[in-house]
Amino acid sequence: MKLSKEWIERANFLMKQAKKNLEEGAYWFVCFEVHQAVEFYLKALSLSLVGIHPYTHDLVELLEFLREAGLDTPEELYPLADALTPHYTLSRYPGRSPITYDREKAERCLTYGEKIISWAKEAAEG
Repeated sequence: MKLSKEWIERANFLMKQAKKNLEEGAYWFVCFEVHQAVEFYLKALSLSLVGIHPYTHDLVELLEFLREAGLDTPEELYPLADALTPHYTLSRYPGRSPITYDREKAERCLTYGEKIISWAKEAAEG
């Protein structure tokens, strides 16, 4: 199936910026950008598969939507998606977050995002 070019271009841009921000030390922003990139990939996949996507920022909910639409969503992606989901909100509100953003957390977010995006690309091709 063909993924929406606009959604994928934005997702790829966000991942590129996340890697740049990692080197600049903007760790909170890395986690936010990775979350957004994964969300864009999952929504692009949803649009290609069934023509709609859920209006949510919850990555687990998006994976469930894809599973219900007939895709084989690997169980190992769910904890990764669950770990990324809070960064949509928590990273944007300094002083209110129970999370400390550091290089290790940012690298972990990048790794998780890359794994989910890799699966989304494979799912679109197969």
